[in-house]
Amino acid sequence: MKKVYSINLDEDKVEEIRKWLEPKGLSFSGYINSLIEEQLGAMELYGDGKEKVTVMKFIKLAAKMVKNLNESKKKS
Repeated sequence: MKKVYSINLDEDKVEEIRKWLEPKGLSFSGYINSLIEEQLGAMELYGDGKEKVTVMKFIKLAAKMVKNLNESKKKS
C-alpha cells in the first residue's frame, strides 16, 4: 500500500534527478521508493554487521534495485 508523505528536499538537486529520470520514463516517486527498498535490503544484508557480505549477495541487491526501477517505470 502506498501512502503520501511530506518531506523537504533541496529543489535544485531534485530537479537534477528528475532531468535524469525523465528520459528513462521513471518517476521521482518510484526512484525514491526504490532507494528506500535498496536501503532496507542493505540493512537486511548487513544485519548486525557480523555476517560477511558476499559478491553474490551484493549482485542480488543490485538486481533487485533494477527490477524495482523497471516495475515503477511500467506503472508510470
